[in-house]
Amino acid sequence: MRRLVLWDIDRTLIDGGKVGREVFVAAYQAVVGSEPPRLPEFGGRTDHWIFTTALEWHGREAHPEIVAEFFTHLAEHTRAHRPQLLARGGALAGAAQALAALAGETGVVQSVVTGNIREAAYEKLSAFDLLGPIDLEVGGYGCDDGVRSVLVRLAHERAQAKYTAVLPARQVVVIGDTPHDIEAARANGALAIGVATGSCTADELAEAGADTVLPSLAETGAVLRAILA
Repeated sequence: MRRLVLWDIDRTLIDGGKVGREVFVAAYQAVVGSEPPRLPEFGGRTDHWIFTTALEWHGREAHPEIVAEFFTHLAEHTRAHRPQLLARGGALAGAAQALAALAGETGVVQSVVTGNIREAAYEKLSAFDLLGPIDLEVGGYGCDDGVRSVLVRLAHERAQAKYTAVLPARQVVVIGDTPHDIEAARANGALAIGVATGSCTADELAEAGADTVLPSLAETGAVLRAILA
């Protein structure tokens, strides 16, 4: 392994058609008994952070048992909403081509750092045939921790352990569409690539400290140059 590429999922690789919000509300209601009083901003956040923040706004304590129960319901509702995801979502332009091109590069391992729990990551990537090049075993997930920078560290550690390799931080590449992705990369000394396919502008991603900002993944050559440079 000479490079570890960690992809964000929502609005970087796919457009989920806002199904994720519906799934979150359904899982929250199953655990708490009512809908959340309001929803935090989802972009760049982890499922752990979103749930515990909503709980606090509801005046409930985020103890480990209720968080674990929420993750269980979240996984179930994600699977149940697969038809809606297929109907309303889709892979973003160039995502499949970028993943495939990187898969052909010797020594490159691809995984994810995502706010989604692992089960949701699987459902979203498999729904749009993006799972093949990605090693989910070494990813960082929204069920691991509420802080995104911790997910980058965990993914780096998991990849080094699985592939029996010592990989310098600068050979880890984090790709995402929000400043939270960029900040998590920088907190770990990783290369940060912003993709302006979400709600944040290219300027906002650059201001957050991205090493490179791409307008989208549509130009495969530009994506590879940014990652492999």
